Amino acid sequence: MDMRQWKRNMLNHLFYGYLKYLKKTVRMEWIHPEVFEGNHVVGFWHEDSFAMNLILSEISARGKNVDVLVTADERGEYIQYLIEKCGGKAVRIGYGFCNAGILKELLGALKEENRSVAIAMDGPLGPRHIPKKLTYVLSENSQKSLVGVTLSYSGKVSLLGRWDHYHIPLPFSKLTVRFDSYGVVSARKPAGIRICQNEEECSIMTGMPVENYKTAGQM
Repeated sequence: MDMRQWKRNMLNHLFYGYLKYLKKTVRMEWIHPEVFEGNHVVGFWHEDSFAMNLILSEISARGKNVDVLVTADERGEYIQYLIEKCGGKAVRIGYGFCNAGILKELLGALKEENRSVAIAMDGPLGPRHIPKKLTYVLSENSQKSLVGVTLSYSGKVSLLGRWDHYHIPLPFSKLTVRFDSYGVVSARKPAGIRICQNEEECSIMTGMPVENYKTAGQM
């Protein structure tokens, strides 16, 4: 085993070890879990990528299949490892590019009754909170709703030196997971970007503040 492979294996085990510790200690609250029934294009911000593994693990345990788009560069190898450990399927694509074969594969997956495709809408390199065109292409061509996942953390570390302000949940914290459906979207009919001053009180896209919603429960 060369040094590069050793480093990758060590980091994979470190990241997954921390993720397993979070699974045992983080309390999760679900808002509008019924929105996730069926199959959808699932959108989230890149800053929430690590915590999305906790959600993926819960969803997969309940028999829901999710294909997650992952960058094709070296960073994608670490992300793919976590996704597969959490029961998802990683689909590697180049930055800003999705060839016809992969697009056909993704649209085929969205035809399956219980399979969704998840995408970090502003990833992997930003700009922050500006969705890439692929989000709209997948929803429009599959005629599947875009479901946004909004995360609120009671405790987290934010890496402010990164373009995405990458969030890492803290042990023994609370993670609130909210699903919102925006219907079929396209570049001609995009979902509005949220403009709330306090992002933790607003959905991933323009919508009602969290406190106006009454439904919360178990996934």
